[in-house]
Amino acid sequence: MKQLFAAILLFCQLISIAEVITYEPTENMKAGNSYIHQSTNYKVEIIQQGKVYPVFVYNMNALHYTNNCKTTAWINFSFSGEITVRIYNLTPHRNPVNIIPRSNGLKATEKDNISEFVITSPGQFSVEYQSGISIEHPLLIFANPVEKNIPSASDTSLIYFGPGLHFIGEKFIIPTGKKVYLHGSAYVKGQFYSENIDNVEIFGRGIMSGEDYAARTADHMIHFRNVSNVKIEGITMIHAPRFMITLSGKKHHIDNVKMMGWWFSTDGISAGEETLIENCFFKVNDDAIKLYQNKTEVKNCVIWQMENGAPFQLGWNGNNDYSNCYVRDIEVIRVEHEWDNENEAVICAIHGGKGHKSKFLFENIRIDNSMWRIFHLVTKPNRWGQWNKESGSMSDMIFRNIEMYDEQKIPSLVMGHDDKHPVYNMKFENIIIKGQKINGERDYFIIDKETTWGIEFK
Repeated sequence: MKQLFAAILLFCQLISIAEVITYEPTENMKAGNSYIHQSTNYKVEIIQQGKVYPVFVYNMNALHYTNNCKTTAWINFSFSGEITVRIYNLTPHRNPVNIIPRSNGLKATEKDNISEFVITSPGQFSVEYQSGISIEHPLLIFANPVEKNIPSASDTSLIYFGPGLHFIGEKFIIPTGKKVYLHGSAYVKGQFYSENIDNVEIFGRGIMSGEDYAARTADHMIHFRNVSNVKIEGITMIHAPRFMITLSGKKHHIDNVKMMGWWFSTDGISAGEETLIENCFFKVNDDAIKLYQNKTEVKNCVIWQMENGAPFQLGWNGNNDYSNCYVRDIEVIRVEHEWDNENEAVICAIHGGKGHKSKFLFENIRIDNSMWRIFHLVTKPNRWGQWNKESGSMSDMIFRNIEMYDEQKIPSLVMGHDDKHPVYNMKFENIIIKGQKINGERDYFIIDKETTWGIEFK
């Protein structure tokens, strides 16, 4: 009897916590002369406890001639409990559906043009009906946790963007201590800016778009100067003309932000010291995450690196010393590098400044759909900074439990410039490339013995 009661209680609890929240775009969003429109490739439904929730499938077309993807479709919703995602592929295909990151173990059942799979926890996933390093028409699933403490539109303590299309301009200034909320059906065109303030929060499930601004010359999407204690959570950012998020100051928290951009110079996040970046998604065409400040922590992120830039850029130059950066539990689901540019590696540093970079730990990194190189760690003069003849070095870094599922096309590189600009005390532990554990250089690494020392493989 007690077991039956416990089972009934558990069933009731599961029912009570199960929830699906979808965000339908308003009519003025659809008619707002936007680059974004409904996908003609996919139709999607969310199913929970027998109830079917249609989900609007957004679509973006490629904006740069080098982009490998021709379109990117995506859905955005929040949920708790267990759900089934049902996808109707509206175009002919021959390949079976593939869902990445592969470590999630998600497998779809397929019948005719319908695919289904089950999700039990929030995350970001790419559903693909093509194979190979580059694909043309992915469908991205942004499955958010249910929002807590949703504010009221009448709350005068915050800036509230409700359902519909909003034009905020190139430099919408957020005052100190202000919260900004984007409803899940809000589409905000413009850029947020602040300086010399503290305690700013941007949150919600809405969309920010920089589509109205010139690529590589306009300001960054969220640009804060000398601002501390910034929190950005839950929003989706698209079509950034330059960086998605750049924050100076310190003690920032960026959580569950989804970023998609097409241009060279569309970087993901550059933030001040003591920043935590977690649960974020990047599909960008320049460096996804810039590790340029002390005590930066990055965890549980999914990265799709397009043809330019690096998932992790440790620095183009830099005149200040910085250290104690920690990166863990990362899914690099695709790296579309094609040419031998010096910034094209998964973990990259091209250091020509006088500063010393040290005490970095990377662990539990999985790299899928990539055939370029994992590491490019060098000191050298370069066009992006002023070379210091007397100093500039890197040391004391650990790279642990890193697996690349495919083969490297070119070897990883570890190299100093001379005896005043060395790279030293680098440990590579449990590095796996295409199933092969790397115990030394062999064909996988080029290491300059004259300008490096203390390079260890375990």
